Amino acid sequence: MRTGKKSQVEITFNWIYLLIAGAVILLFFVGIVVKQKVVAEEQLASEVVEVMDTIFAGAGVSEKTKNFIDTSGLADYTLYFNCEIDSQGKSLSEFGIKEKGSSIQSRIEPIFSPQELKATKMVLWSLPYNFPFKVVDNLLVTSLNTKYFILNSQDKFFEEFLNAIQGFNVKDIPDLSFINPENNFQIRIIDLDGLFIKENQFVSDSLLPLEDDKVTALVFTGPNQITYYQKQGAQWKKMHPHPITIISIAKERDAAKYAAIFSANDQTYQCNMLKAFQRLQYLLEIYEKKAKEMNQYYLDNPGLGFSKDCPLYIQGPYSLEDGKETSLFIALDIEGAVLGACLIKPEFCSGLISPAQQLQQVNRDLGEKGDCLTLY
Repeated sequence: MRTGKKSQVEITFNWIYLLIAGAVILLFFVGIVVKQKVVAEEQLASEVVEVMDTIFAGAGVSEKTKNFIDTSGLADYTLYFNCEIDSQGKSLSEFGIKEKGSSIQSRIEPIFSPQELKATKMVLWSLPYNFPFKVVDNLLVTSLNTKYFILNSQDKFFEEFLNAIQGFNVKDIPDLSFINPENNFQIRIIDLDGLFIKENQFVSDSLLPLEDDKVTALVFTGPNQITYYQKQGAQWKKMHPHPITIISIAKERDAAKYAAIFSANDQTYQCNMLKAFQRLQYLLEIYEKKAKEMNQYYLDNPGLGFSKDCPLYIQGPYSLEDGKETSLFIALDIEGAVLGACLIKPEFCSGLISPAQQLQQVNRDLGEKGDCLTLY
């Protein structure tokens, strides 16, 4: 009897040993499978991001073109976009799949988008940024489950905006009580008159259940002045204490203005616009050389049948209708000097507007009044 009990105990321990050993082996193989799955997902995410980079590059150079991209295969993933200014004052943007794979970084192409997108269809729209000549194509990125509510306004931009973004997820409303977030991933409210959204004002009841970072607003507080707001609890809070200036001289299809509407916040907007200004610096150097060549051309060939005022428009000074004295050389010099300050401190960038307007007028006068060669 004792021998039988001892055998039973040994058999029991053998089974326990086998179960433990089997569990260890099973966990080992499960670990391998999980690890391989993670590696495969990371690799797939990296490949997807590279494909996205190619798509963005193609869409960016497709001027004034809207592209609707099917991203249903990425419906379970969150795409993120970011842009920061490094210690050297250079812009570095980044996009990728959140918590998956490697990202793509760029110091060249400006991409204006929400901070995150999680959608079955993305929208890419390229608009040329002219200041006054073409500087770069601004790529605007959004999705069909990002809802844009624009408050009714007498501002002429109101109708332009509604006509320009046909096919987007946008709705015009008379006041904030008409906001219905439905099942959209995020909400952006556009207040052209600066009358509806203020600091510490309570948000609409329909927005209270939504996550704070999924509800933002863009408020126009003056000519070319904007302020970004975000929902914090039950109130609106400014993302930046001071208004941001839109650096542009465009009358319609203002690429800088549309870029502000599609940007996540003031930081990413200014960061990506800085890329445009860095590119503007290189272009100014090229146009300054061209202006000198134009001037020398007219000095060497005074009797070509062109207006005798061509050197005047180039060298100056001559008076504009508002009484300011300028010329091609003067406008280029001023814009170059202000741009140097702008690249150091963004608050100086608003000073670029006046010389850019003068440069635009001088170029027009060269062609229309002087019958001369134009700069661009």
